[in-house]
This record gives sequence, C-alpha cells and structure tokens, in this order.
Amino acid sequence: MSQQPPPVSNPYGPVPGGFPERNVLSGPPPGWKPGDPLFGERPPAQFHAGPPSGWGQRPPRKRQQDSEPGRFTWWDLGATLFYVLGFLTGLVSFLALLPPVNALMAGDEIQQQQGMFTINAISYGVLAAITMSVSAAALWRSVRAFAYLWWLKLLLVPFAWLATLLLNFVLIVVVLGADPETSENQEAIDTMLQAVPFLAAVAVIAVLGPFVEEYFFRHLLIGKLSRYINVWICGAVSIIAFPLLHFIPALFGLADDLTLVSLVPYLTMGVLISVGYIVTGRNLFYAWVLHFFNNFMSLLVSYFVLPWAEDFGQPYQSLYWLANLIG
Repeated sequence: MSQQPPPVSNPYGPVPGGFPERNVLSGPPPGWKPGDPLFGERPPAQFHAGPPSGWGQRPPRKRQQDSEPGRFTWWDLGATLFYVLGFLTGLVSFLALLPPVNALMAGDEIQQQQGMFTINAISYGVLAAITMSVSAAALWRSVRAFAYLWWLKLLLVPFAWLATLLLNFVLIVVVLGADPETSENQEAIDTMLQAVPFLAAVAVIAVLGPFVEEYFFRHLLIGKLSRYINVWICGAVSIIAFPLLHFIPALFGLADDLTLVSLVPYLTMGVLISVGYIVTGRNLFYAWVLHFFNNFMSLLVSYFVLPWAEDFGQPYQSLYWLANLIG
C-alpha cells in the first residue's frame, strides 16, 4: 500500500482578500453551499461597487449669497412716512425753534450755516437710528454676504468711482459740450460746509446720510420690492427716483435747476450703486460703502482741493466740480 505525500503549501503565494489559506485538495470548507465564495474569492458585488463614496468629486464652488432683504413691514412704512413728512415736506425746519438752534439761526451768516447743519445732523441722526434698527437683521446678513470676495469688492470701489467721474466728464463736457452745473441742493451744501468742521461733515454727510438714502432707494425700492417685480425693473425705478430727491424744489416749481446736465452725475451715481447692490446679492452694506466713498471723496475735494481749482484749466476744473458731487 503506497503512502501519500504530505500536503504542500500554496505555491502561488498567500491567498488574497484576507481569507485564511486552505489546502485546495482538502475540498470546500465546512458549511459551504453553492454560491458561496471559495478559497479567498471576493463576492462579485465587491468588484462592481464602483469607487469609494466621494472619490473624484470636487467640493461645491462658493457663490455670492443673497442678503435676503425680507418683506415689507409696518416699520418700513413708518420710517418712510417719517422720511417723506420730515424731509420732503420740510417739517425738519421746525427744529430751528429749538433754543440752541434758534440762537444760531439768529446770528451771523456763519452761525446760520452752522444752525442749518445742526438741523440736518439731528434729522439724519434720528432717521439713521430708526432705519438701522428696522433693518438691523438685513444689514447683518449683508455684512456676512459681503465676506465673499470682499477684497475684490473693496478694490472695485475706487475704480468704480473714478470710472463714473470720467463718464460724467465725457457725457457733459465732450458729448453735450457744456460745463458742469451745480444744483441748488449742492450749492447749499457747499455753503454750509464752509462753516462746518471736516470731521463733523464726514459723520453726517458721508456716514449717516448715505445709509438713510440706501435704506430707502436700494433696500426698499430694489431689495424688498424685487419680491414682487423683476429686480432690474426695480433697479430702474431706483435710478430714476434717486436723482429726483436732490431736485425737490424744482419738482414743486420753486427752482429751475433741473436740467439734463445737472441730472447726469446723479444718474450715473444711481446706476453705479444700484448695479453694485444687485450683483452683490442685494447687499445693503456694499451699497452703503459705495455711497460713503463717493461722499467722502467729495468732502475731501470740497475741503482740500476746490480752494486751488481755479489755478487749473477749464477741463481740470470741470473734473474737480464733478468730483465734488455729494449724493
């Protein structure tokens, strides 16, 4: 009777798949049934399951978030009524009856201008407090949305201002062949600034005033109204309404300064801020920044450049006057 040789190990190396090595001559393992893997074979499903989850997929691309201005509220209506009744009808002039303001208004010309500035400071201060409290949530959302490509947005602010200045020069001086015209509103501001310190003017004219106007002309007329009307139609409404604010006396027949030449700078400024507001996701904060920069640069020109503007030629004087526009 011949003796069988002892079993040898697998000559092809270890069995893949982490299964224990078995002698192929010993038959299937105990408990095996047809369909089960044999001797380290992987189940067919493991070979057709595809790549691991998330393999080869790029992270989602960041996009500009919308600031979500929200719906119209009764607080918006109250702020609008306060603005219309106070500013557009001249009721703020009753602040001149306050004893400190009345004392200024009874003085010389410089004191009278200081009294007018005090009236504007009180009015815009109260209205800015109201509008900021009403739009606090939307303003905070716009600050958070501003974080996306914030450096590019800030970089575009001075370039957009310069582009608007040059566009005004081309439209007025080159195309229309006219000299820049100063509205009565702008003349009143220029006269008032001669009696007011620079920092005080910055606080009221560059900080408070722009926020109040952006709340009404961008946040309400574009942001909230665009829930019901196309946003670009709302933008056109805002662009048309914004210049008219600066020609209230002319609209009531009390002045004759409403001309195409005087309207052009306000129209281009309205286009710049409205487009900036829309493309950045109806961003109230960015509209405020654009408006602030325009008025701040205008104050710099008014206080530190215009006193020497007459020493330059007419084209350069025109640029200086256009840069002096306070919206």
